[in-house]
Amino acid sequence: MGQGVRLPVINGLGRTDRRDGWLGQPFVMAIALVALMVYTGWRLLVMDGDIHYDDHRVTSPIFSPDVLHLSGLTDYPGWLNSAILILWLPFGFRGTCYYMRRVYYRSFFASPVACWVDEPDINKKIGYAGERRLFIFNNLHRYFLYAAIAILLFKWWDVIHSLHIGHGFILDVGSIVLATESFLLTMYVTSCHAFRHLVGGALDRWNGGLSSLRGRLFALVSSPRLNQSHGFWFWTSLGFVFVGDLFVMAVANGTIPEASIVLIGGV
Repeated sequence: MGQGVRLPVINGLGRTDRRDGWLGQPFVMAIALVALMVYTGWRLLVMDGDIHYDDHRVTSPIFSPDVLHLSGLTDYPGWLNSAILILWLPFGFRGTCYYMRRVYYRSFFASPVACWVDEPDINKKIGYAGERRLFIFNNLHRYFLYAAIAILLFKWWDVIHSLHIGHGFILDVGSIVLATESFLLTMYVTSCHAFRHLVGGALDRWNGGLSSLRGRLFALVSSPRLNQSHGFWFWTSLGFVFVGDLFVMAVANGTIPEASIVLIGGV
């Protein structure tokens, strides 16, 4: 006969018989999210300069799309910047994301913090009532998806714009940073459950014509490289927003020089 395996037993708030490092992942995720939110607030409200270099050729991912520059407006309050105007859209998309909900339910509300680990008594009293009350905002996720797709198009426009200099084209580190951030964001958006619904999941069947095409798109975005790796694309795309911002800020204020790799045509 096989040897019995002792399963974890719930014993009260935060207590469990689990012997693995179950607290590590939600703790690290909580620290990462808090650090990124603090950094974002600092950049938007305190250090909102150095958001681009070479006359807006390369713009920080946090401040893209730079709607104030694109609109041609020059007369606006000194505290206002493009990120304040548009950042609520990608934040809304990420904040209502199904993966993100799991992260902050576990990391901030301990609801529950991990499988087979008990949750706070207040959670038991309130109970789970679906996406209502405080979390009714999460029902807007598919609408934030449309805004995220629009912002994604602007991101790729930034990449193309960064390649152009004078009458020629240049490939430098800034362009590579922007392209990497845009690629990761593309993977994150297209691996989203709401995107799967948009391209083909809303159909009952995929029979011929356009529906067959949508069926193939649905299968593509449901693949292990996309949908099943949604969490990976979430963190890498989010992290590279801040990597790109730090790089642009460092070049703009002269901390590090920009390095051109290929130059085609005249300047």
